[in-house]
Amino acid sequence: MKPVVRLVVISLLSALLLVVQIALAVVPNVELVSLLILIYTLLLPLPTALGIVGIFVTLEFIVWGFGDWVIGYYWIWPVWVLLVYFTKWINKDDPHRWALLGAFWGILFGILFSLHHGILYGMTYSYAYWIRGISFDIIHAISNYILMLLSYRVIFNILKKLLERLGVSYESNHKNR
Repeated sequence: MKPVVRLVVISLLSALLLVVQIALAVVPNVELVSLLILIYTLLLPLPTALGIVGIFVTLEFIVWGFGDWVIGYYWIWPVWVLLVYFTKWINKDDPHRWALLGAFWGILFGILFSLHHGILYGMTYSYAYWIRGISFDIIHAISNYILMLLSYRVIFNILKKLLERLGVSYESNHKNR
């Protein structure tokens, strides 16, 4: 990938994550960020996907301000990238499998965030945070499942074609899918 094209792609995909996150911010725990990161991870090299996530979190910090959640996002979103990356050989191109992984991620996201708070504030706070937020985690899981099941293939194919038009070769391990 040419360096200028690479920078433009990374910038646009990072900005897209922020735009869809802000657009759906009024609906608690219903988001397209998990789906888009999943697709980025499948189509782009791992370092590029991780870079996009890092830029996205930094943009969120600029828009929403600094809080303890920012530190969590810097390590929790990369966990999602790695989870997708290391399970793509199992899930291949099956929207149902990706939707199930997305549902799992909705629950795991809340657990990881409660652990993050436990590290910062103690495990008692962690338990209370997780119990208080379990209803949001369930909404997150269900919405991830539905959105991924309905949108995965369409968004994947659109982004793949756009990347091909830009001359961006997608993930070298894509053949394993």
